[in-house]
Amino acid sequence: MRSLGRRWFVCLAGGAVLGCSAQPPSALVFSEQDGRSVLEPVQFGWLSSEHETGGLPSAIALGAKTSGRVLVYLEFPELEPSRRLLRAELLLSPSGAAFGRVPIELSRTEAPSGKLRRWSDQPRALYPRIAAHVSARSWPERLDVTEILQAQARRKEPPRLLVRAEPGEGEGVLIATGVSGGDAPRLEIYWQ
Repeated sequence: MRSLGRRWFVCLAGGAVLGCSAQPPSALVFSEQDGRSVLEPVQFGWLSSEHETGGLPSAIALGAKTSGRVLVYLEFPELEPSRRLLRAELLLSPSGAAFGRVPIELSRTEAPSGKLRRWSDQPRALYPRIAAHVSARSWPERLDVTEILQAQARRKEPPRLLVRAEPGEGEGVLIATGVSGGDAPRLEIYWQ
């Protein structure tokens, strides 16, 4: 492990980079029998407190003054119950200008009762809730959601995440949805 400025790099045997973060990595040890999966959402929706939403745009503005409160709903395929979850990260790809940092909240959530169109359609956020930041300079932004996925696995729930951002003073951070270029949000899972 070595530090280059504020970023930390964890290297495995063979020189493959495991991940990057603004925080030093936790002390996890991976063996050759451990695995890694990258999952794409099976359901993806978003809501704004300022206006009705329809289909997915090419990017969603988190923390923008004109966007109001924004919720992003992500549901991923169920995890194999026979595997032990070691770490889970939500990967978000910034799109557009390379500046800005926005506070967000990540949480477990219920499945939505219908289509996500109006603010009143939002699914209920459940504990645990995690505070994090999204930066336009990270590519991709890696958010540790291990605690959330472990709570869902104990309850035998599929991985459902809710990302919440409050409006700020600036333009916010644009997150690619994968609709017209860029990477859609992904869930990277390390398991044993």
